[in-house]
Amino acid sequence: MGGRKKPTLSQLEKRMRREAEEKAKEKRREKKVEMKLDAKGELTQLSMDHIVSEVSKMKYVTPYLLSSRVGIKMSRARAVLRELAARGVLKVVDKNRRVPIYVPAKAS
Repeated sequence: MGGRKKPTLSQLEKRMRREAEEKAKEKRREKKVEMKLDAKGELTQLSMDHIVSEVSKMKYVTPYLLSSRVGIKMSRARAVLRELAARGVLKVVDKNRRVPIYVPAKAS
C-alpha cells in the first residue's frame, strides 16, 4: 500500500554525483590498454607497439616511469627497456647499477 518513500534532494544529488563519477571511471578504464602476455611470457606485439608510442612521447624513460605509466612490473619494464635499446628505439644516456636512464633515439 505505502510503497517506497521518495528520496530527499540531497540523496538525489548524491546518487547523481555517484553515477557521474562511475561513468568517468569507466571512460578512464576504456582508454587504458591492457598489457597482454603471449605463451612464452613475453609481451605481445600490440603491447610493445603501445609501449613504443608511450616512450616516444616521453622526455626520458626509467624503469619506474615505464612501469607506472603502462602498468607492468618493474622487472618486465627493465627487460622491455633493454630490448628497445637493442632495437634502436631508445638510447642509453646514463646507466649505473640501479637506474638506467634512456631517451628516445630520434629526440637526441
